[in-house]
Amino acid sequence: MPEVKQLLLEAETILALAKIENPKLDAQILLSELLQISRTELLLQSEVTLEQATIFNNQIKQRCDHRPIQYITGVAYFRYLTLRVGEGVLIPRPETEGLVSGVIEKINEADRPIKLIDLGSGSGAIALAVAYEIPDVKVIAVENSEAALLWLRKNTDLVAPHVEVISADVNDFVVAEKVNFVTANPPYLPQAEILPTEVEDFEPSAALRGGGDGMEIPNQFILCAARILKSGGYFAIEHGEHQGESIKIALNCYFTEVTVHYDLTGRPRWTSAMRNGLEVSN
Repeated sequence: MPEVKQLLLEAETILALAKIENPKLDAQILLSELLQISRTELLLQSEVTLEQATIFNNQIKQRCDHRPIQYITGVAYFRYLTLRVGEGVLIPRPETEGLVSGVIEKINEADRPIKLIDLGSGSGAIALAVAYEIPDVKVIAVENSEAALLWLRKNTDLVAPHVEVISADVNDFVVAEKVNFVTANPPYLPQAEILPTEVEDFEPSAALRGGGDGMEIPNQFILCAARILKSGGYFAIEHGEHQGESIKIALNCYFTEVTVHYDLTGRPRWTSAMRNGLEVSN
């Protein structure tokens, strides 16, 4: 029976040679996920089966190619959720949890009934976190990528089947009845921005790149939010740390009370605003 300590040591060496940034941590995460135990429990484990060792060694090979850990294990953790992910869908980032916290706080202060639309929902991280934590909110997840929709529907079925999933592009999306909350995590990276190999080579570019300076697609999301929000409705949009001012300018026409929110390191990560009464021009 293969020994855990030896397996981890060999894996760490292999990953280090492949220039993986955190070889020890990555090896521990992969093996603990495979065994379905915590990393603390892993260090108390003495042996694994031959089959488990074979699977683990195969995962290490994948990681040497810089394939993201979340794609290897098939899961990503976001707030209280375990989401299914794989090629074709953006991996949820911890930074997005701050936006969800702010939105939930605002929802808890608001009168019912509440309907929230999440634009560019991807894996469903924002939509499903809200639906899971505040079940009385009607949540609609909008996504236009067929590959991402597969994961969105899978996660919706597992986490919150009452969430409605709509296949639509933000440029065409309209609603019969306007809503009081909209969230968005659009592609916002500038086209020329250099990304780590595991992002550039594996995650969908369409979910990352916002065109040109990165603001082309966020502008489309902002216009969509303006169309579907009631006057006085609340909008929250994630953006890059250097885009706070550009987002504020883009919001000025149809929104008021524009507020930039910062992460724990003091970087601007998302912006909230209230819909004004001005009609969206065609």
